Amino acid sequence: MKPVDPTVPRITEDGLKLIVGGRTYGDAACTPDDLRRMAVPSELHALGAALQAHSKLAGLLPDAAREAIYTAYGHDLELLARYRAAFRTTIEAAVRARAAPDQPAAQAFLQRITAQIAAIDHAPTLDLGSAALQLEPAALLARLREQFAADIAQLEQSVAAWMHMLAEDDTVSVIEWFNPRALRYHFFRMDEERHELARDVIRTGDYIRGRTITTTATDLVNVVSERRVHTVVNAQSYRPEEYRRRVPARIARLIDAIPEEVRPFVAIIDGTVTNEDVHRQIAESRIVTETHSVFIPDPALALFNTWAVTGWGGSAEEPATSLYRGHVLARADRILAAEAVGTAIATGLGALAEGRRGAFVIAAVCLILTAFQQLGMRIPERRE
Repeated sequence: MKPVDPTVPRITEDGLKLIVGGRTYGDAACTPDDLRRMAVPSELHALGAALQAHSKLAGLLPDAAREAIYTAYGHDLELLARYRAAFRTTIEAAVRARAAPDQPAAQAFLQRITAQIAAIDHAPTLDLGSAALQLEPAALLARLREQFAADIAQLEQSVAAWMHMLAEDDTVSVIEWFNPRALRYHFFRMDEERHELARDVIRTGDYIRGRTITTTATDLVNVVSERRVHTVVNAQSYRPEEYRRRVPARIARLIDAIPEEVRPFVAIIDGTVTNEDVHRQIAESRIVTETHSVFIPDPALALFNTWAVTGWGGSAEEPATSLYRGHVLARADRILAAEAVGTAIATGLGALAEGRRGAFVIAAVCLILTAFQQLGMRIPERRE
């Protein structure tokens, strides 16, 4: 991990002191080597299964020709690089999602943070050098498959160590699961506070020749950083395509920006926040800490159900009115349009075959079925 630029202040100076998975987070004595020696969370093995499923080397027959082996080697080497890059793209998008895209001062601040995010340390061992090229095709294929399996295990370990380092740097949060339905995590938000210091209005010309009004405003812009620590009960995990509630615009943009390679490992953990600690830093100088007792919906976006990359809810007044690609309601809108066309066609055919009465019956049946189907997709599931 690159050293953090001194112009990028931490949200709080004390950090988080907690023990999760046998590791004390917030312990400055911990080294990157210590993080790499940590056990890989079991949820992360889904990454290895996905890579194995997409491997061309794994799909070749034992008697495959050399040309097919060479092609598969190139594909699998690119596959490892593509997945590694996709995780960094996801984290960078999550950092930018701390603030709305129309807040240039906050986005400029976040750009400095994303510049400090290092690449995942992973060097594949897949080798198609001169020694390997002298092997018989069957032996070459067996050797490359063995190397690819080792590379998968190494990538899982590298992603885990990278995420742990991001947690140390307050880029993501480790989710602290108390039981299957209760947890604690934190996420970051940024906002801009604008204070008008002066406004000058100059009017020139007249009503006959035309008037020109020039307004000059001087604003003080403060970037406000918040770390929100939420304790959540009645937690339930959803795949993004299963989640039925709307989300804030910045969250929809984030989910849309997540590469396809990472989307299978993303979940929305929704529940009810029961305690909220807000650590706020104003203008990178003064820190205000607030504690709220609340009981309102509280979702978070998580990777492998282990790291929270962002969240929304709590006492922050943030409208959740947006949809992302694959959202249940977005699919419902497309299905509704198709059903309306189908109903019109069926009604027209019914009128030709059975007359006005038949057309009415067909239209009524179609509308009832459509209503039930749409209600089933649009009404959020009740949390127990």
